[in-house]
Formats: sequence, C-alpha cells, structure tokens
Amino acid sequence: MDTAGAAPGLDWLDGPTLLHNGERTADLAPKVLTLIEDGDSTPLRAWLAELGIRPEKPVRLG
Repeated sequence: MDTAGAAPGLDWLDGPTLLHNGERTADLAPKVLTLIEDGDSTPLRAWLAELGIRPEKPVRLG
C-alpha cells in the first residue's frame, strides 16, 4: 500500500485511527461508518485518494 505518510494509530478514547503526517485524522469515522452501514465505499475511497493513499493492497496490523 502506498501510504503517503499515513500510519495506523490507536487513540485512547476513540480506538483505531489513521495518522497522516504524524497527526490524527478527524474525519475518518463518518466514512468508515458509511462503508459499514450502507456498504458504500465511495466516500472512504475518495477521501483516501485525496490524501494520496492508494488502497489497492491490504495492510496487516501487528
């Protein structure tokens, strides 16, 4: 995966998060919720593309 400066993170209050250039991304949750509840990946994919992250390959955490 071309991460473009992104890395997985863990927020003590919110749980899993995405760090982009060392900062927590605040607008990830609504896009993931749309994917989970509606099965629509378009908002999440567009957001990742906007950050320069290409999600073609999975990332394994730990």
